[in-house]
Amino acid sequence: MNNRYDTWKRHLIGTSDGKAIDAMSTKETDDAFSGDIAFGTGGLRGIMGMGSNRMNRYTVERVTHGLARVILSSEPPKSVCVGFDTRHNSAEFAQIVCALLSAYGISVYAFDEPKPTPMLSHAIRYLKAGWGVVITASHNPQEYNGYKIYDYLGVQVTDKVAGEITNAILSVEYFESYPENKAVPAAAVSKDLVDAYFEQIVSFAGRSGAPGVAGMPIVYSALHGTGAAAVPEVLRALGFSPVCIEQEPDGSFGGLKTPNPEEPEVYANALAEAERCGAELVLATDPDCDRVGVMIRSERGFRPLNGNQIGALLIDYLIQTRSVVPGDTVITTIVSGLLGERVALENGLEFKRLLTGFKYIGEYVEQLPEGKRFFFGYEESYGFLAGNAARDKDAVISSALIAQMTAYHSSGGVTLLDRWHALCEEHGYCVESLQSFNIPQSSQRRIMTKLRGRPNLEGVLRIEDYLKGVDGLPLSDVIKLYFENGCWAAIRPSGTEPKIKLYAGACAESLEVAESLLGATSDLLLAELM
Repeated sequence: MNNRYDTWKRHLIGTSDGKAIDAMSTKETDDAFSGDIAFGTGGLRGIMGMGSNRMNRYTVERVTHGLARVILSSEPPKSVCVGFDTRHNSAEFAQIVCALLSAYGISVYAFDEPKPTPMLSHAIRYLKAGWGVVITASHNPQEYNGYKIYDYLGVQVTDKVAGEITNAILSVEYFESYPENKAVPAAAVSKDLVDAYFEQIVSFAGRSGAPGVAGMPIVYSALHGTGAAAVPEVLRALGFSPVCIEQEPDGSFGGLKTPNPEEPEVYANALAEAERCGAELVLATDPDCDRVGVMIRSERGFRPLNGNQIGALLIDYLIQTRSVVPGDTVITTIVSGLLGERVALENGLEFKRLLTGFKYIGEYVEQLPEGKRFFFGYEESYGFLAGNAARDKDAVISSALIAQMTAYHSSGGVTLLDRWHALCEEHGYCVESLQSFNIPQSSQRRIMTKLRGRPNLEGVLRIEDYLKGVDGLPLSDVIKLYFENGCWAAIRPSGTEPKIKLYAGACAESLEVAESLLGATSDLLLAELM
């Protein structure tokens, strides 16, 4: 057994946590103590349980010791906002973060109940705090939890700062004691702050009031997460009367395997309710309420809109209901589809693609030079942002805008699906796919190296290798291919899971041709991956 296991056993002997380790099988301990749970640019995320490779109070303490050292060595303000979601142990982990940071003499502003992650981003900006921490694993299965860190702009930390925090964590031993005689009691986040968040969203979303919104039925599911109070409050303020289900906080998410609005199975209860009440629109947000999924009624029943479709539709809607001025900028990622880009550029907007991860979008918004203005940000994985309430993807304002957009088009007898087809008739039918493959991390490098060694892959016009640098973006293990037939594809390791993700897209004058091209491109790359 390794040294980590011995250290944990020694410190926890005779405790309930020590007994939990004793009850583990050899296979379980080998995995649980195989290394330290990694802190990366996405923060910390892993399965809960005992061990150095798990999310538990001791790994949370170690990360917080490291964060505290970085805060104390950085420029003021030395203050942190702390939030949490509805997952098992989230409130307890947040309390540990608050207590340990306070013990270092760092000022802490703490939420006393689960709130949406974007509200934490707003809180940092509202309070002019230096940092933020939220305990969440977003849309991962119920056995996971996580730890995200934000900077003073309300943006999740990017590569440079994440590297500094990682180095500080590595200098911390497990079971280090808390500092003594420095504690500063945590302050509760005020109601004024929460009210200001809602007011900004309602003000932005309500500028283009759509006729007849009160009569448009909407079903909303919080999936037992933090959107339960936030999304309905905003929708009602805009004049809607949403039918709300799955509102109760539940770390098991009502038994869902994965509480991810990208997965069709999470909508089962919401769709049943929509049929009962005659709703045209169904919305569902993930546990920390930073992603939102959409189902719309069609002639063939309810069908989902994917993140690329929602993004393009929202760009179009904002163009129709807002004044576009030179320098207005839409920001997305290198794996998002082409329709949103075409709609934006055709209407005089500037368009920028960044690496995958909304943190890069939030960072870019804050770095826009004079004369440029943030218009909209989105990623294909159901994350969207508009306005200035937050600097992270925000399912609260996104839900509000989607509801307003639906009512806006409905008043003219047009559905969101109708509008998507109209955009495609004008700009080309753009379709995309995402496939994830369970591949051990030990094999991922071999596969990526193999792809990099195939510059003459059939039909490839050019290859962008983001490990070599593209468009001034940070180096990243991503390959993007452009094909002679107008298709594109991107391949990247997940970063948080033992998966490789294959994104592909195609555009053509008809939906049938676009889907045929997409299928052929995906099949070609699948042969390379397998």
